[in-house]
Amino acid sequence: MVNAVSTIIKSLGEDSTRKELIETPNRFLKWLMNFQYASNIDLKMNDSIFNGGVKSTIWSEFNVPFWSQCEHHLLPFYGFVHIGYYNSKGCNQIGKSLLQSIVHFYGFKLQVQERLTKQIAETISSLVGGNVIVVVEASHTCMISRGIEKFGSNTATIAVLGHFSTDLAARTKFLEGIPSVTSFEGQ
Repeated sequence: MVNAVSTIIKSLGEDSTRKELIETPNRFLKWLMNFQYASNIDLKMNDSIFNGGVKSTIWSEFNVPFWSQCEHHLLPFYGFVHIGYYNSKGCNQIGKSLLQSIVHFYGFKLQVQERLTKQIAETISSLVGGNVIVVVEASHTCMISRGIEKFGSNTATIAVLGHFSTDLAARTKFLEGIPSVTSFEGQ
């Protein structure tokens, strides 16, 4: 694999043995290997989420940061995930660390934004009884470097399950609560 990356560097007209580039193939491969698929989801479920009754309150967590790698271009994309849900009877709010773990698990692999959004929603849905809305806002390196070639461009995807798919007022209330993010830099 190191030789393959060196060949790519050479095909770009660079000298892969140049002092500044000598370790680049190894660094690239070390980064790339972060995206090996995990065989099982390893999330620590919070025991406290399945006790006590809950009124129909929208629980939400905004601006959960993530980064991933586009499976089409092998380039990074990154941004924020916004999660809203109603709990089924007998459930309490899910802890922020569990939501972050779910986002990290699905983001940390070769991925597409649409599937990432759906996987996060479906996993949270299984914990809370089906009523989930997930919005993923992302900036894609492939869009900046080869697509529309415009810095600051981003895309948003949404997954709605259960009550959020039928109740426009609930969906609107959540979407209006998402903080405006003008830039992914410095967050």
